[in-house]
Amino acid sequence: MPEILDVDGSPLAPESLRMLEYLRTRSQEMSAVAIREKIRKAAEELESTLESVTAAQARLHPLAGKWSIAEVVDHIAQTQIRGTEELRHLLAGRRPPHPPVYEALRSGAGQWAPWNLLVEDLHAANRAMVGVLDGAADPISSDAPTVRTVMVALRKIEEARTEPQLWFSELNWKEYALLQRLHLLDHRTQVKKLHAPITGQ
Repeated sequence: MPEILDVDGSPLAPESLRMLEYLRTRSQEMSAVAIREKIRKAAEELESTLESVTAAQARLHPLAGKWSIAEVVDHIAQTQIRGTEELRHLLAGRRPPHPPVYEALRSGAGQWAPWNLLVEDLHAANRAMVGVLDGAADPISSDAPTVRTVMVALRKIEEARTEPQLWFSELNWKEYALLQRLHLLDHRTQVKKLHAPITGQ
């Protein structure tokens, strides 16, 4: 297997290699049901975090140069919709025909759509992803289709600084589903960090 490099041609950082190893190892250890429930729990944790966010707070930009909470929610919903479609293809034994789901995918609705609608769209997208995994079979054959996936990991560049590293990987459906769980958990943490300075906590 050729060495995986980031989009700039640099070797993967230790943080990126650990993410890949986690996906490969855990996808082999976990059943389809366990993976589905992990995604369900991560989605519920994110949705619970949003319950304390008001419509006014969701539009604020407490951290300079960062998304608002509304933009984060729009991003997750749009990503979940695309991710569910790709999982549907993989589970049907097909390679997804579309371009990869890029890391900053948004619709623009985070800037204007009513907050309650954004949250409802996220709930619907999460339910769709969990639903598509109902009945998924455990065995993955050596010739099972994969999906070209944009991967992102934060690598340490100085003692207190990190930067994202981006690269492409080919993932089977279990690896890809576990990546969606990590995505939900990462943005749950992001929402908490954005909400804290707004509420003074």
